[in-house]
Amino acid sequence: SEACQLFKAAASQGHMAALGFLAECFLLGDAVEKDVVKAVRLLTVSAKLQRTDLPVHALLGECFAEGKEGLKMSHVRSLYYMKPAIESNEAPYTSSIRLYAWQLLLVTAKYYPDLPVPPLGHSNRPEVLFWYRHSEGRPIQYLEWYESQIREMCACCCNSLSTEKPKCCTECKAVYYCSRECQAADWKAGHKKDCVKSLKKRLRATGRLNDL
Repeated sequence: SEACQLFKAAASQGHMAALGFLAECFLLGDAVEKDVVKAVRLLTVSAKLQRTDLPVHALLGECFAEGKEGLKMSHVRSLYYMKPAIESNEAPYTSSIRLYAWQLLLVTAKYYPDLPVPPLGHSNRPEVLFWYRHSEGRPIQYLEWYESQIREMCACCCNSLSTEKPKCCTECKAVYYCSRECQAADWKAGHKKDCVKSLKKRLRATGRLNDL
């Protein structure tokens, strides 16, 4: 259509809104022949220019997660496209949160297939738990099982947590310790990178944390 041609011309000159609109057209086959590959390319350029067309990002993330619409399944690309949608306060993408958390787990399994727990400084378990706890239709049984597991052993020295009230990271509540010394040592050893403290700070700045 004439409108689509105008948006193509605007997109070719780097107009960010036009890039997002055109990506949606190609993704859905609206006024142009459906071309998911072109949609992905436009969104990639759009993201680099700080433009996020959130509904399209969420949809593309789901397509990459499940290998739909002719796209090759990719957990990393799925996370790349879903992240701006679920971290935004413009719309409650609660249905994508659980899928996003699952993709985080799959990425961990891919890069650390022989380790039961990723190494310190490379673990996304705190973020997985954060999003699962705030997801729509959250997996109660998984959460109950996993949260019981993390309370059994000190995340630093691996000693059994026999105390009634073990120390825990108050930001993520994903790691427990037998003492303040172990907690401080673990923070310096890598939990500082793994914790959701910086994520919560970003969400708090945009107002997204209030919606969760």
